[in-house]
Amino acid sequence: MIKKFFYHYSRLTIVFNIFLFLFTISCEASTNQEPPKMGNFALPNSQQPGPLIGFGENILVKNETQLFLFADDYAGVNKHFIDFIPSILYGITDNLSLFINVPYAVSFQLNQQKSTGLEDAFAQLEYAFYNKSTATFVDQATIVANVAIPTGSAQKLPPTGDGSPSIFLGTTFNRTYVNWFVFGSPGATFTTANNGTKIGNSYLYQLGFGRNIANLNGWLLAWMAEIDGTYTQRNRINGIIDPNSGGNILFVTPSIWASTKKFLFQLGVGVPVTQNLYGNQTRNTYLIAMNMGWTI
Repeated sequence: MIKKFFYHYSRLTIVFNIFLFLFTISCEASTNQEPPKMGNFALPNSQQPGPLIGFGENILVKNETQLFLFADDYAGVNKHFIDFIPSILYGITDNLSLFINVPYAVSFQLNQQKSTGLEDAFAQLEYAFYNKSTATFVDQATIVANVAIPTGSAQKLPPTGDGSPSIFLGTTFNRTYVNWFVFGSPGATFTTANNGTKIGNSYLYQLGFGRNIANLNGWLLAWMAEIDGTYTQRNRINGIIDPNSGGNILFVTPSIWASTKKFLFQLGVGVPVTQNLYGNQTRNTYLIAMNMGWTI
C-alpha cells in the first residue's frame, strides 16, 4: 500500500510540475513591485532564511559564490552517524546554480561496527523556472537535479557509500513575506545496481515554515520548523532483497537562523514523530544539524 501511494504520488508530482511550468510560460513571471527592504528582505536573497534539512533553494545571482560547512549527528538505538559536508555553491546565471558537495563520515557506528572516510560526492544543478515579486511577497519555484558518484565505500561496515552512481530529481517552492516564509519540496533518489547489489530508491516529502525574529545591527534572526519525510525501498544485496531495510520515517526539526551580508549560521534539533521501518531495524532517536556559510 505504501509503495503504491508513493508511486502515484511521484507521478502526480511530475504532472503538477509540468502543468505549473507550462502555466508560467504564459504568465508574467514577475512584476515591477518589490517588498520593502526589512524583515526577511533586509539582506540579499542568498542570506535569507532557508531549509536546514530539506534540499534545494540554493539560487544565487550570477557569479556569486558561497562556501558551506554542514555537519550532522544522526543517532538511534545501537547506531550513531556523524558527518561533515564541505561544499561550494556558484551562481552560473541569476536563475541557475551549481552546488558541489563532498561528504565525509567522521564517525559511523552500527552495533559494534565502526567506519570512517569519504562518502559519495555529488554535483547539483538547480534552476529557478518561476519567480514572482509583489509589494508584499516573493515566490520562487525551482527544479533540482544532482548526480552522486561512488567515492564512498560500500564494503565498509557500516558503509560510507552506495557502491554505484545515483541520480536525484526534485522540485521546490517557497514564498517569503516580510515576517513569515513557507517552503515545500518533493524529490526522489534513483540508485543504480552494481554486481547484483542495489540500494533502495528513496522518496522525499518536505515542508517548512518560519518567521523573522529581529534585525539587529546588520543581523537577520529567524526561527523555522521543518517536516522532512523519507520513504525508502528495500535494498537488494547480491540479487536478494534485504528484508531488514527500507521503510518510512518523518522528522520534525525546529531551527534557529542568523545571517549578515556575508555570513550565515543555522542550528536545529530533530526528532522522529513517526517511523515504520521494515524488518528488524533499530529505531532512530534524534538528529542535530548545523550549517555555516560564507559569501565571497
